[in-house]
Amino acid sequence: MSHILLVEDNAAMQMLLCDMLVYGEHTVVAGRTGLEALDVLEKTAALPELIISDLNMPRLDGIGLLEAVLQNPAWKDIPFVIMSANVNDERLTDSVIVNLDGVLPKPFSLDDLNMLLSRV
Repeated sequence: MSHILLVEDNAAMQMLLCDMLVYGEHTVVAGRTGLEALDVLEKTAALPELIISDLNMPRLDGIGLLEAVLQNPAWKDIPFVIMSANVNDERLTDSVIVNLDGVLPKPFSLDDLNMLLSRV
């Protein structure tokens, strides 16, 4: 069981992912934007063991969130996974991918999610 920070701006997708993760016996804290995720990280006493973030979000996207996480010594070692409908997005450069612990292509199944979680 892991404590996961899930960042997804689509409410229906966020609820579905939370349900999938809770079904897998993980605890989940969710945010709708990268800025909300940073707020959660700053205010929480127990840091997540994994961050799963959508790539495309308003105000602060997944890569901006990744960069902010990497700049904070307290957070930089938290495994980080990006979800995207377009895993060939030009923003997913080699210099970004090297800092990720996984890229989860949307749509994905519960098996895909569990396989990724077992590797991280």
